[in-house]
Amino acid sequence: MNAMKDTQNGQKEPKDRLAFDKTDRISLLVLMGVIGAIVVARTVILPIAGWIAGDPIVLPFLSPINVPQLDAAGVDYTLGTYGVQLADPSTGQRLLDLIPGIFSAALVICGVLVFRRFMRDIGAGVPFAPGQVTRLRILGGLLIVGSPVAFFARFSFDGALVGSIDRGGLDPVIALDLPWTHMVLGLVAALLAEAFKVGARLTEDVEGLI
Repeated sequence: MNAMKDTQNGQKEPKDRLAFDKTDRISLLVLMGVIGAIVVARTVILPIAGWIAGDPIVLPFLSPINVPQLDAAGVDYTLGTYGVQLADPSTGQRLLDLIPGIFSAALVICGVLVFRRFMRDIGAGVPFAPGQVTRLRILGGLLIVGSPVAFFARFSFDGALVGSIDRGGLDPVIALDLPWTHMVLGLVAALLAEAFKVGARLTEDVEGLI
């Protein structure tokens, strides 16, 4: 009530220090762009550079740790992750290693572009503009569906490449660890889409009354 009276009397309304302003939006977009650039560099550019340089492909390999001294002492230890090298890979093996990275980079770039368009409407003061619900659903789909597909593609292709390497008698261990964080964020985006759907409907009703 006091805030309303002060505003009506010509006094300046106190600034909300927690408000999401233009600086926050720009910083968030810059951060998303940096993350996208890092993902593209790590999943596409670096493998291509290694291909050109003739470097071996380094693959993650999960296997039980074998330490006789620890076994004799009765020490309990877990599995070990090794970085095995595929020396002198063929063109097909290079492509097999590159495809999951290209798919992951495409997902990230698509997500950044959709998020950028989503934030543009918010910055313009029309958060419930047409298309916002669709954009949130696209983001949710990229996280809920795209992330597991990218994970399984990388897991399957790496497994195929590791299978062609002489592992020196080490037995591989299969460990599936889905990108749960990405999938939960996708569910949050889907829920926000429903909230924005209601907001858009209310905005249309208010504009109809005016």
